[in-house]
Amino acid sequence: MNDWKKGLVLFSAMLSPLAMADWQMDVAFEFSREGLSQSTETSVSLVPGEETLLFEVNSGRTLIGKAELIEVTAEEVSIAMLIQEELDDGARRTIMSPIMKTGLDAPTSFDVSDTQSEEFASLKIQLTSV
Repeated sequence: MNDWKKGLVLFSAMLSPLAMADWQMDVAFEFSREGLSQSTETSVSLVPGEETLLFEVNSGRTLIGKAELIEVTAEEVSIAMLIQEELDDGARRTIMSPIMKTGLDAPTSFDVSDTQSEEFASLKIQLTSV
């Protein structure tokens, strides 16, 4: 009986719109620091187990955004995000690296600020089915 319940849960998870969907992730990123403001918007498809380049913006300094789909359940998707800034010497500084959990058509955001260096970064994502 216990195996039957596990099978039913797995079957219902597979019928979930989230588990059956091909997703498109809409991304909006804003970054500001004294005298510098950068923003970008993009849409990408996520492939489980592969890192996806979201954006590479060069205006002043290069900002690089990456995402990796790490877990899918019937209710939500977990996405590891990595936003970095390329410094003048070629090294990269991580601005943020959250794991964001979201469902279909459920916008979510992550913000970081550093009052000492007067930096602010905001990342917003939304999954849509395609």
